[in-house]
Amino acid sequence: MEIQANGLTGHLEEFWESVGSNSGWLGGDGDNWERGPYYLDGLLPLAYLLENDELIGKTEKWIEWTLGSQREDGFFGPENNNDWWPRMVMLKVLIQYYEVTNDNRIIFFAEKYFRYNMEHIEERPLSNWGKARGSEIILSIYWLYRKNSDKSLLKLADTIFEQSMNWSEIFENYPYIKPVREYIDWKMLNVLNLDSNDMDVQKLINYHTHHIVNIVMGLKEPALKYLLYGDEKNKNVIKKGIEVLTKYHGVVSGLFTGDEHLSGNNPTQGSELCSVVEYLYSLEILMEVYEDSDFGDIAEKIAYNALPATFSEDMWCHQYDQQANQVLVTKDERNWYNNGDESNLFGLEPHFGCCTANMHQGWPKIVQRLWMKTEDEGLVAMIYAPSKVETKVRGNRILLETITDYPFRESIVIKVLLDKATSFPMKIRIPGWCKDASITVNGKEYTSVNEADFFTIDREWNNDIINIEFPMTVRPGYWYNNSLGVERGPLVFALPIKESWQYLKGVIPMADYEIYPESEWNYCLHINKQDFESSFKVIETEPGNIPFSREEPAVTINGKGSQLNQWKLEKNSAGELPVSPLLACAQEEDIGLIPYGSAKLRISQFPWSYNEV
Repeated sequence: MEIQANGLTGHLEEFWESVGSNSGWLGGDGDNWERGPYYLDGLLPLAYLLENDELIGKTEKWIEWTLGSQREDGFFGPENNNDWWPRMVMLKVLIQYYEVTNDNRIIFFAEKYFRYNMEHIEERPLSNWGKARGSEIILSIYWLYRKNSDKSLLKLADTIFEQSMNWSEIFENYPYIKPVREYIDWKMLNVLNLDSNDMDVQKLINYHTHHIVNIVMGLKEPALKYLLYGDEKNKNVIKKGIEVLTKYHGVVSGLFTGDEHLSGNNPTQGSELCSVVEYLYSLEILMEVYEDSDFGDIAEKIAYNALPATFSEDMWCHQYDQQANQVLVTKDERNWYNNGDESNLFGLEPHFGCCTANMHQGWPKIVQRLWMKTEDEGLVAMIYAPSKVETKVRGNRILLETITDYPFRESIVIKVLLDKATSFPMKIRIPGWCKDASITVNGKEYTSVNEADFFTIDREWNNDIINIEFPMTVRPGYWYNNSLGVERGPLVFALPIKESWQYLKGVIPMADYEIYPESEWNYCLHINKQDFESSFKVIETEPGNIPFSREEPAVTINGKGSQLNQWKLEKNSAGELPVSPLLACAQEEDIGLIPYGSAKLRISQFPWSYNEV
């Protein structure tokens, strides 16, 4: 997060007009839609988590303008845009502001705005993006209901659900099991001179049901229905949706492809950065609602692979689309469904500015969910990372310090420091990939640790030390054309391709760059048929100031492989993956793999063959 604060997030408004002083969300005549709220949705938690006074100051002018913009009837924001959608995002910002300041103006502001909602939502129902993303305002309604118990808010929630896309129903029997291009020819829309922004056209092609960002945001909708209506089947609906999306559109990084709409599971298809951070946020909500470690596993996989992969190491530039197999980053035509030629450049605003505005929430929101509380005032170790958190449990102050180099290492130490001895349960999430976890408290080892998603330690705590071991084996995953993904713990590993960054345009350091390969990429891996793990050797080094460094990776996995001369570049991406296993490969070479997030040019889904040994 320090890298992020020193990079684009901490300086964006100085260079990018969409969130500059002329923003409609600061009273100007500039962008008056989602970009200002998007930016604040990441900037604000980053500022307060880092206790960075300069960044806090940058957020305050947005908060004060927004609060001051509210009319007597409850409407707020730019007068010349009355779209429900951007206000859904700004409400999430204001709630976060309340949670770090306890500023009661937010409560009164939200109550007033929801009265406006109640009075106008029937005559001006949700449409377009607001209809696809209605769950975002349900979050805010439910938050306020838990504060004031006003039952009229539940009626408003009913109306919002009725007007919104029914993602629960869609995920129950998800229809798009092929790339969307096989259902809708985007080029033909252009030939027919049909405007994809026209609401009648969007309705005709069910535009919002296969838009990648809508889909990952929609995954939280069944959980919100569970919170309001108590229907137990909703978790199964979510899991069914994730299972189908992974099967037909998933790649090894944990993402679904969408460039801009679902694109199958070929690892050269793109995944939009907005879908990375919004999928993470949906998973965070699912972790809050359900006691199910699967959601934590997926969140860690995305946070520790896909998220760092799509930024430069200094976080001054980002991609719009990332590829699991990404061997060339240039402004050229690729097999995107309906994204532009510049979509996988690293830059300020490649293709479109939504990701430039929305990318900031990824790291700070995952940090907010490292620890959670239970309804009975227990604690939950949810996501693992080095951290300190101070809170109160049953009236007593507690300091939790997590000391670890996770996700690069297996060991986690948690210090539990209290002013006075206190009894409460603590739940430790056991990752699904770990089959032999161990937990000790003050040297005493617990048994049956691996028999639950969350292992509960219910005891009197008083300045104790928890030692956790999550042994990380090198394990395979099989994907498109039976390609091989190599994983260890929450990390995916990739072949790093030597990178030559070439300036394209813009003002350094947030210019646009192309990246050209300076080493070969077309390799297959050799694996031992009897013992997969023996095919590789793990080498650990001390993590540096840049955790996901290409030049100094914290973990390297060495194996064997050989070059496939027949696997060539096609349409400026790695060509069609040969179907594995291959019968024979060329002369064997040593192959070194590094964390996926460290390699901006990479192969992460490999053709493979069996060793002759």
